[in-house]
Amino acid sequence: MDFSGYDKKIQNLASLVERQYTLFDEEIFHNLGLLLGIAESLEDEALQGYVYYQLADAYYSFHFDVEKMQKYLSLGIKVQQESEDFSLLTRSYNLLGITEFLRGNYALAMDYYMSAMDYCKKIDIPDKGLKGIINSNIARLYFSLNDYDHGRYYAEEALYEISGNTVDSAYVSNMINIYTFLGNIYLNKKQDVHSARACMESILELAKKTSFEEELMGGIDILTFSIRLAHYEGKMEERDCLIRQFADRAVFSAIRSNMIEDVCDLADFYMEIGKIEDCRKVLRLLEEMLQEINLLEIRKRFLESQIRFYSVTEDEENRNAAAYRFYELLKEQEREKISAVLFALAIRKDLEDLKAQNAFMEEENLRLAKKAEHDHLTGLPNRYHLSTFADAAFERAYNAKTPVAFEMVDLDFFKQYNDCYGHQKGDECLKLVAEEIRKLCLKYPGIYAARYGGDEFVLIYENMTDEEILTYAKELAENVIALNLQHSGEEGGIVTISQGIRNSVPLKKNRVWDYTFAADTALYRVKRKERGGILLIHKAKLEGESMYV
Repeated sequence: MDFSGYDKKIQNLASLVERQYTLFDEEIFHNLGLLLGIAESLEDEALQGYVYYQLADAYYSFHFDVEKMQKYLSLGIKVQQESEDFSLLTRSYNLLGITEFLRGNYALAMDYYMSAMDYCKKIDIPDKGLKGIINSNIARLYFSLNDYDHGRYYAEEALYEISGNTVDSAYVSNMINIYTFLGNIYLNKKQDVHSARACMESILELAKKTSFEEELMGGIDILTFSIRLAHYEGKMEERDCLIRQFADRAVFSAIRSNMIEDVCDLADFYMEIGKIEDCRKVLRLLEEMLQEINLLEIRKRFLESQIRFYSVTEDEENRNAAAYRFYELLKEQEREKISAVLFALAIRKDLEDLKAQNAFMEEENLRLAKKAEHDHLTGLPNRYHLSTFADAAFERAYNAKTPVAFEMVDLDFFKQYNDCYGHQKGDECLKLVAEEIRKLCLKYPGIYAARYGGDEFVLIYENMTDEEILTYAKELAENVIALNLQHSGEEGGIVTISQGIRNSVPLKKNRVWDYTFAADTALYRVKRKERGGILLIHKAKLEGESMYV
């Protein structure tokens, strides 16, 4: 989020929060609370959406508190939707996907990832790094389902997306995660040591670009990959050294919930290569950790490794106890899955309600806008809309050096009509004439019309010849006559219209007013000479060339 438009206090708090997240500092919750209070007092939806997401992410990353994470994501998604913050919506749905993946709800996780991808496409400035992160999460999901081909495809897509980003700590971290993941796929599927080694070389190159190369290479994900790679390369001494390094409690203290499945895979690998005591040590350390993590799918995954270990060591009593705990977890997980689906349905319902509310507001705004720009009696655009359209039409004609015509239309002897038949009949007469004008505009797209006021209307013709304009003007006059509206105060006994028109290519010194004034002058001449006629002129003054019908 861009904080450049906010005051120093908010900027400093946001900067502190980002730093505390990186350092895993629990004070982040206090400062996010302060930031949320400010956002609510300012009624700033964009800032609220940011804080809700950060709170959700912090509760997930620091404590894996799913209940609080869901609470803040639910609040955040609503305001992010309102403020159309597609970047935060992408991150929110991606986080929901990660959560359901770790809970074993793979179908729901994929649905969230796809929603995240849809929102990612709506971001004004494409964020390839964010798209890459989503692809890497989808790759991990396929990998967990042993679908290595799809897993590799999405991992390679993620590499492509992220590789174009600025080289910073986030870039290095994301790229290393994907290379590690790809390397494991190569080893798992075909024991493709050559491709896995290429991934490791890429990791080493990336690590050199940072100021914390040693800490990076000692990370859990890289260590687990390094152990397996060294084994398949036949470097047993290096492998055993890495195994001893991995069993250190200090290393284990850095394990987060999303890494536990990888550690369980490593424990299984130890059993395959006969490192039983090392496996026992890893499982014991994992068991201590899991007491603080209430995540059923992770605990279930751990029990799978534990049951496998007790089977290998022929410890039947402990194997049966672990199998019973596994069964209990399965029952509990079914209840958790129902809760997850209900939460997903609640999110969908909230968004559908919001969409319906927005659709109603949009419809209401359109209605009000139309009301503000259209004459309530005739339904034609009013003088306010005419002003905007006329300026734009004039500008188009001037820039393209094409003609534009303004026509003034006036009902003949309309005052006498009102006096004779009453204002209600007068209104009906205006509506019928306006309808003929509207039909003309629909029939010929280059014509625009508006009610000017009283019994006067304005028509604008864009890029038309005199002959075309006079043909259309005459057609309108004949259509009004065809209405056969009785008028005892006019010669002939029916309602007619008089029309004055100016048509020419605008010059630099011309303004819209010049055209309306000239058209009005031509109309005045028609009404003096012979009502029901049409006069077309090319200049503000009547002297010189003119065309009369």
